[in-house]
Amino acid sequence: MRRLAVAVRRLRDRPEDGFTLLELTVALLIMGVIAAAVTSVLYSVQRTYERESYRSQSNDQARLAVEQLDREIRSGNLLYDPDPNPQPVPCPLWVCDTTNHIFPGMALLVYTQNNATTHSPGNRCVQWRIYQNQLQVRDWSPEWRNDGIVDAFRVVADNVLNQSLSPQVKAFQRDTDQAKGGRAMKITVIANVSSVGGSNVTIQQEITGRDTEYGYPSSVCVDIPPY
Repeated sequence: MRRLAVAVRRLRDRPEDGFTLLELTVALLIMGVIAAAVTSVLYSVQRTYERESYRSQSNDQARLAVEQLDREIRSGNLLYDPDPNPQPVPCPLWVCDTTNHIFPGMALLVYTQNNATTHSPGNRCVQWRIYQNQLQVRDWSPEWRNDGIVDAFRVVADNVLNQSLSPQVKAFQRDTDQAKGGRAMKITVIANVSSVGGSNVTIQQEITGRDTEYGYPSSVCVDIPPY
């Protein structure tokens, strides 16, 4: 009983000091400032990571497009002018066909022998276009009316913005340098995978066809099959 009485007395005599309302308010304010600073740093790091991720993805899309174009054009036998100046009248269907989303500088037609060993026939007509922020491609046999070989458009790269920018940026232009003999094509691809946090990535390249316009009739691909 004595021990119990001593314990009760000690509890009763313990100081009742604590924090005042002002001290609590100041402490909470300091904690709020620290939390806000930490949150700001974390948000900044997250945004930086997102921007770099978007930029990397955009860069991949643009490079993928240019790499495939590079293969087709370097093996090209004929490079049809995607943006003749002045445009002939009537405008050829590989330049002007608004019904099928073919516009000057936004579409390209090539007669190519790329992957000729895996195709039958080996040489193909290959048509590119930018449509709905996609780079699309299809190919067909020069004898498609007889053999019926015509592929549908397939997507090569997404988020290609050449046509949706203001002003538009032409993706395909022939180099007018006479010394290059019309065998060089200027390619510009602008991509951005995010309209909110990403930035535009632009890749430009000039590609020269190895065998362009050597012994091939210039009309081999002008008979455009239905879309």
